[in-house]
Amino acid sequence: MKSAKKHLLRSVALGAVTCVSMPAFAQVEEIVVTAQKREESIRDVPISIIAVQGDELRDRQISGVEDLAKGLPNVFVSKDTVSNNIYVRGVGSGSNAGFEQAVATFVDGVYHGRSRYSQSTVVDLERIEVLRGPQTIYFGNNAIGGAFSVTTTKPSLDEWKGYALASYEFVANEPVVEAAVGGPIIPGTLAVRVAGRYSDLNGFVKNLGTGKRDPKVEDKFVRFSALWQMAPDWAATFKAEYGKQDSKAPFAAQLTNCPPPAPFNPATTFSCAYAIATGQEADFDFRRASGPGERGEIEASEYLLKIERDNSDGPGFVALGSFSKYDFLVAADTDGVPANFFSYNSPEDLKQTTLELRVTSPAQSKLQYIFGGYFLDSESNVHTTLNFPFANVLLTGPLAPLAPYAPLAGVIDLNQKETALSAFGAVTYPFTDQFSVTLGMRYTHSKKQGIQSATNATGNDPLGLTTTRLPAALQPVAFFLTGFADHTTRATVKDGAFLPSATLQYKVDRDLTFYAKFSEGFKAGGFDAVELTGVPGRLTFFPETVKAYEIGVKSLLLDRKLAVNLSLFRSDYKDLQQSVTQITPTSAFIQVTNVGGLKTQGAEAELRWQPSQYFDFGVDLAYLDAAYKEYAGAGCTAAQAAIAQANGTLPCVQNLTGRAPPFAPKWSGNVRAGYNQPIGSTLRVRADAILAFSSSYDVAADKDPATRQRAWQQLDLRLGIGEIDEKWEIAFVGKNVTNTKIMGSATDVVASSGSYTRVIMRGRQLGVQARYNF
Repeated sequence: MKSAKKHLLRSVALGAVTCVSMPAFAQVEEIVVTAQKREESIRDVPISIIAVQGDELRDRQISGVEDLAKGLPNVFVSKDTVSNNIYVRGVGSGSNAGFEQAVATFVDGVYHGRSRYSQSTVVDLERIEVLRGPQTIYFGNNAIGGAFSVTTTKPSLDEWKGYALASYEFVANEPVVEAAVGGPIIPGTLAVRVAGRYSDLNGFVKNLGTGKRDPKVEDKFVRFSALWQMAPDWAATFKAEYGKQDSKAPFAAQLTNCPPPAPFNPATTFSCAYAIATGQEADFDFRRASGPGERGEIEASEYLLKIERDNSDGPGFVALGSFSKYDFLVAADTDGVPANFFSYNSPEDLKQTTLELRVTSPAQSKLQYIFGGYFLDSESNVHTTLNFPFANVLLTGPLAPLAPYAPLAGVIDLNQKETALSAFGAVTYPFTDQFSVTLGMRYTHSKKQGIQSATNATGNDPLGLTTTRLPAALQPVAFFLTGFADHTTRATVKDGAFLPSATLQYKVDRDLTFYAKFSEGFKAGGFDAVELTGVPGRLTFFPETVKAYEIGVKSLLLDRKLAVNLSLFRSDYKDLQQSVTQITPTSAFIQVTNVGGLKTQGAEAELRWQPSQYFDFGVDLAYLDAAYKEYAGAGCTAAQAAIAQANGTLPCVQNLTGRAPPFAPKWSGNVRAGYNQPIGSTLRVRADAILAFSSSYDVAADKDPATRQRAWQQLDLRLGIGEIDEKWEIAFVGKNVTNTKIMGSATDVVASSGSYTRVIMRGRQLGVQARYNF
């Protein structure tokens, strides 16, 4: 972290010296957001919020939420094998496909609760708003940790406009083509817009087993939208979009910690033994080894219809309906070596229908209000197969009857149907021209019905994409080895809650505002997608709740050339939903349970300085103090399990009370600077630099010291030249030019205790970009 602090101080000092001689003509840009379901300045919204405009997303070659999150303080998104890691202020959902995400994503107001949606392509957007902390009233569907609110670009009723962008990244040999165009079919009445993107990533990790580069990802996306101005105050918007992502070796996972240190057996077994015998390296770097056949697929489509009445001369009205369909498949070799010891596959599918109705107060009304109702109906299926070829050598003695059915596999299925209803409202009353109070309430009710099953089977191919169930007589024998109890369990979970919110806001003047906020949040209970035992009560888990407090100040200073925002927060979570690894003498399994509480508190600061029309400077900084308040039954680490097994005291647990959750660094943030210089009367040069940094943090829930991410710094650079009116531009784009190695996730290697597979995030990217606006 000392290195990160040095970079921060050096960047601040450089910015200050550079700015002394700059003339003062510009002001900090005014950003309009919809965090409270109405358009307003970001400085009038009484929450901690980060907004990134669509032009910046395109300039920086941001392709998804994972890419965006790298530079945002207190925000972490990374790929994982079972479900992605999405954390804000140290709050996120653990590794289980049955979880809805604690940090939810909303695209044009439509809820995306599955973690794999974080891999969706970012195309033709107006902006992305990152809302930190519980979002109770306006984004109430499980957004207990925060929300990503994505707004796509709407068609223009007045003129045809759009852009075309092409780029090529040289390290991973990735071409990208993106374009959008739209305008009036009937001026002032009917307009359309079409946007699309294609990319073909050819890998940033060398696979020593196949001789190829991983991951290889082909991404295709298209969106059509239409806007009909039915009457002066009434409009209808329709949107249809489709995306498909095909990948080979979708996870950059690699074997590390081989050979493992004490207390593990130096002779080791299976994956690590194979790596030692073949001389395979086991460093955390941009190299891995696996067998062929790994693949992944994501196919998603969404349809939206919104009818709204403008509130300029009366109450506003919005009716928003959507239908989403999502299919996902991953089949991966996770033993870290070319030999086939352990692999898994996990297809998922989801169908979701939502409807939201809102009524808002007239724009000029002294009493501002919003009332509405929300309905969600969804059905999802999660199918997981774990394949155990390593167990073939164990099929002797009492296990010999299983030998004809090798290689063994365990199959788990979960079918879940959910219906959710909620009603919400908020009223803002200005007691004076400066002081106002907002009171809000949401009632939410969720009903989930689930059928979950597990069984032992034969894996019919190396990745177990097809299986044959073992005979019933052999299920108990296989259970002794795999831990999979043959069962089918049905359950129903019903949850409901009243969630109040209160905000005090004091505007000293148009450029200085103080606020204080209290809110309660709720995340519904559900089903463990990988419950193996069939033991009654283990399938379901309870809701998670939070009480959150935040105070802050938003200000514009120095003739609106300097924006300074500060927020202090504390959130107390209860009945936290967690995945706990339980290790027994014969197997290991993951159990979802509610494990006491979590406290997160800290400070977030934002500074934007626009001293002149040529130069801009910014700092985002966050301090986080997050700790479990009650977590006595946490899963133990591999080292603790090895000691417990030697002592005959398995299963073992550890007490993590007072310890930090994963993805919760003390410090995180970024420093940025931009320089915009005209060349003559027609051209301009634009240079940008962003230094993102973080102190150390854990990436695994058991806080294994071997899987702790060290403090890191990552530098992005951009240099472009183009027309002064921004009609065209050619640019060099460098991301993570320092080639910093950042761990996205880490898991124990099955049957090779003490070794780990780690997923490495993308390294250095060097590319060229050309853009044309019209």
